Amino acid sequence: MSASATPPPAGGLTRWPTERLLIAIDGIDGSGKSVLARALAAALERTGVKAALLAIDDFRRPVDFAADPSREGELYYARYYDLAAVEAGLAAFAEGAAELTIPAFDSTRNRLDGSSTIRFAGARAIIVEGVFALRIPTVSRLGTVIYVQTSLEEARRRILARDMARGRSSADVEHRIGARYFPAHEQYVRDCAPLTRADLLVTHEQLGRLELVRAGRQSPAGRPPGDPQVTSALEDAVRTLLPPDPSVSFGPSHERPPF
Repeated sequence: MSASATPPPAGGLTRWPTERLLIAIDGIDGSGKSVLARALAAALERTGVKAALLAIDDFRRPVDFAADPSREGELYYARYYDLAAVEAGLAAFAEGAAELTIPAFDSTRNRLDGSSTIRFAGARAIIVEGVFALRIPTVSRLGTVIYVQTSLEEARRRILARDMARGRSSADVEHRIGARYFPAHEQYVRDCAPLTRADLLVTHEQLGRLELVRAGRQSPAGRPPGDPQVTSALEDAVRTLLPPDPSVSFGPSHERPPF
């Protein structure tokens, strides 16, 4: 069975299949969510649990930021990511769909062009990875949430390195950081308090050196703080991301892709 990103139930799901894991990796742009999500998926698979990935970046949609430059941060926060479509994807996974078809976003032309397919077949876990994860009702209510904490200064450095490597000018990237990414993150913190609401807290201030520092709140789905299976897999994932030699410092010639 396949599914498309049709409107989800109002307010999200109220129950999640007990045989499946719902995990979200949240954090500011540049914190290392994507790398951790892939490592966590691999760690879960080593325990026999196949994981599907839902990257919030894959649910972007066209926004004319130039139409009102004074509202760039607001538009980025409220409209750039189709979080309702992410919610619909979670509903499809919970219902047993084998795959999800979504519109494909062309970031170079700022338009939707064609479609892409996310495979669910055989997966017993789904990992939602990206900014603003707690704004997705089912994640907020039923998911095990991992927050990756990075300072604004370090996030800025990584975003600049990442986006300039993709061909953007430093001036353009600095503008996006100051007008969109950081103001939207500040709004998200005010609205959702992700640092205090997360089940698990991972710090990632030094590139490539992640540390699990907290198994946090009581899960709304009734699991112990930091679902034990997720916590164990996360510890394994963090270990795999550490440099093989603690004496190795990550400078410009050693950096692995951080995002």
